[in-house]
Amino acid sequence: MPKQDAQMQRKVEHLFLAEKFFTDESFADFDSVRLLHDALPELRMKDIDLSTDFLGNKVALPFYFNAITGGSKPSAKFNSELAQLAHHLGIPVSSGSMGVYLRLPEETRESFTTLRENNPDGFVIANVSAKANAKQAQVAIDLLKADALQIHINALQELAMPEGDQEFFWLDNIKDIVANVSVPVIVKEVGFGISQQNIAQLYRIGVRNIDISGFGGTDFAQIESARNHELDLTYLDRFSLSTVESLLESAPYQNKMTILASGGIRTPMDVIKAIRLGASAVGMSGLVLHHLQKYSLSEAEIFFDEFVKQLKLIMAAIGARSIKDIKKAPIVFDERLINYMKQRNINF
Repeated sequence: MPKQDAQMQRKVEHLFLAEKFFTDESFADFDSVRLLHDALPELRMKDIDLSTDFLGNKVALPFYFNAITGGSKPSAKFNSELAQLAHHLGIPVSSGSMGVYLRLPEETRESFTTLRENNPDGFVIANVSAKANAKQAQVAIDLLKADALQIHINALQELAMPEGDQEFFWLDNIKDIVANVSVPVIVKEVGFGISQQNIAQLYRIGVRNIDISGFGGTDFAQIESARNHELDLTYLDRFSLSTVESLLESAPYQNKMTILASGGIRTPMDVIKAIRLGASAVGMSGLVLHHLQKYSLSEAEIFFDEFVKQLKLIMAAIGARSIKDIKKAPIVFDERLINYMKQRNINF
């Protein structure tokens, strides 16, 4: 029997290890952020509106399923279920990295196209690495009839990966893709967060949508170290910025750019806090993948239907009728985050 392509095999290993290391606990620093309730909310639950603007499109809920999977037979199953779940909820859904499709289109096509086939009228996001060129990015977009494109930046993951890249000249590629593809572009970290200096660099080359994807959830340094039988490189996590820290870093650009947040989203309260900290929508990957792998599509639907109900309860508690109202809620930071903001010269 012929050996499976190494990149396809890596996709299978990522799925297995993401579930192996999944925990209900988040390390994204949301516990260091406190929202105060409104004792006089002056609203009716039925009037609460969870819809939001997502890159110029109205979507039903303020969260989306982020880049997870694709490029293998197990990936095809999960992408199919992700698409069905996204359709059920009325939210955007992203493919995982499509670099393997650009190399092996016939072998991997169906693992990606199932996203559109099972969500024909939904908001679908294609995904390529920052080393892709504009032509390759457009190929990925065309395959999925995608409504947007993610460009993932993953230097720490590559450094931890046994077969990872050793060259990181990405800005020119990103600039070229933004200028030439047919859909809006989101630049997305992969779970290590991003600084205001990096956001400034991306802004200068024309990027207007960023998923800060902070540390706190799926940990690719841990995953790649588990695949690396020679070195344990989990210490690379120490360079990470948490999801909350990354949102604070984005503060100077929140009126200039669309800020999306992901990384360690585990509860409805995490979603609400991320929006209060400046996100226009919140991405989930590990949480939904866990429910699909451990349970089933029907059980995942039940879980996320309840998740939505709890979003409304929290909004009522802080007196928010709409997603925009969340940003007015009183907020308190713990001493460690206040110290972080002082040292990083962040005004929030």
